[in-house]
Amino acid sequence: MDSTQDPEAQPILEGRLAWRQALRELLLDPGPQWCMYSADFEDWPLDESEVVQALRRWALPRRRLCVRLLARDYSRLLASCSRFVAWREDFAHLLECRELPAGIDAPSEGLWLREHALVALPAQRERRALRQGAREAQASRQLFDQAWELAEPGFAPRALGL
Repeated sequence: MDSTQDPEAQPILEGRLAWRQALRELLLDPGPQWCMYSADFEDWPLDESEVVQALRRWALPRRRLCVRLLARDYSRLLASCSRFVAWREDFAHLLECRELPAGIDAPSEGLWLREHALVALPAQRERRALRQGAREAQASRQLFDQAWELAEPGFAPRALGL
């Protein structure tokens, strides 16, 4: 290995299937705390039974807030990921969800865990992403945190109706 290369550097993931598989792997065991951002969560495996069951097992022993979800718009998630929406309702005490208003800069799409992250890279056509080690994840997480502070509550755990 070249001595100038970052020892934590990972190969770039190419394509929608690789993105979904990497997210799936991380969500099967996300660790004690995690954050995720997507404009609309369209390419996320949040509708998959295996992922939601793993999140259910992960959530059962927990008692306090440990997940932060940030999006521009949750309507696609509400419409297409009923399993995840039900999980969010069941474990509302663990999640804080916010919506990023128009005009506020968004972080890179990604999933941040305690020691690493999966972050989308700008791409013209195919989805591209990078697994980040602790140092890079900390830097990209700061952009998430900045956006989080400017966001507003969103994705209520229960739909209110009359």
